Amino acid sequence: MNRETYLNKAKDELQKFVFSPVGLEIPKDVKISCGFPSSGARGKRFQTLGVCHNRASSKNKINEIFISPVMDDDTRVLDVLAHELIHAIDDCKNGHGLPFKKMAHAIGLTGKMTQTIAGDDLKIKLNKIIERIGKYPHAEVILSERKQSVRNIKVECLGCEFSYRTSRKNIQLIHNWDCPACEERMQVCP
Repeated sequence: MNRETYLNKAKDELQKFVFSPVGLEIPKDVKISCGFPSSGARGKRFQTLGVCHNRASSKNKINEIFISPVMDDDTRVLDVLAHELIHAIDDCKNGHGLPFKKMAHAIGLTGKMTQTIAGDDLKIKLNKIIERIGKYPHAEVILSERKQSVRNIKVECLGCEFSYRTSRKNIQLIHNWDCPACEERMQVCP
């Protein structure tokens, strides 16, 4: 089973055992994928675990949900999916406001509404769903926030403190290595 098939089976199970008992209906045409949620800045992308796009943002006029590949804990994946499915029910109209909060509490999500987690009763239901459909067929994608190194190279004067940075390509093109400030010889720093 691939991730999309799993997430869609999970949606059906969530409808049956979590949403229907409290009178909530997940849209039948919602699409769910594993992928990086688009949420602006690089640092934020690593924190966003899921996103639901409203129907107006899709050419097919359906809700599109993305579950982050940085998660592989079965229960956590399902509680994030449940959170995003509430947005789909609401078509993202109320954000994390009162209508969202009422639905989240009704199904058993707790905590800050922008970072909900499954409460004890919901965890029991999610674990039963995992027993029925199996483990999430995915291994965590480990990301590092590697900082971009400086690409420019420092060139400094041997006689005074004048220096500048330039690209490797420019260094190959420099013919005059005299300092513009004191006319001493310039050198490329290691």
